[in-house]
Amino acid sequence: MAFGEHHYDVPWCVVGSISIFYHANMTTNISVQYDERSVFGSHGQYAVWLGTAPRSFTVWSNMVGANSDEITFNVQQVINAWNWTQESPPQCKDMTAPIALSQAKMNVVPVRIETYDSSIEEATMTHGTKGLGNAPIQVTLSLSLKECKPI
Repeated sequence: MAFGEHHYDVPWCVVGSISIFYHANMTTNISVQYDERSVFGSHGQYAVWLGTAPRSFTVWSNMVGANSDEITFNVQQVINAWNWTQESPPQCKDMTAPIALSQAKMNVVPVRIETYDSSIEEATMTHGTKGLGNAPIQVTLSLSLKECKPI
């Protein structure tokens, strides 16, 4: 999808119907649980693996639109995220991570939304858009996601 006169945008991260093109950060957390057990005749305890929890992801983006089409697109991503939280229950959706992370087998991961946050910075200017009226040129979007897998 091309927006700018001098660039061609490629999705950095896609979660269901939410696309983030640039200025994004992603963190991944993996939690492994152990039970410490004493063994007769031993001078210490052993960690016995109990399981690995589903991965947690946080995706945060500060989206700034350079023109009416980009502003409309960015605001639509916030609307898509909000709509996902309104599902009962929210469905699992595929998250496609950046190519650089595909080596870690994270290229496509089914995830469920846990938290959604969006904000508009103080003194952000607005711009007339198609279908949205005046919309903010800068909006932040943060998603906390949990991998959909049996525990």
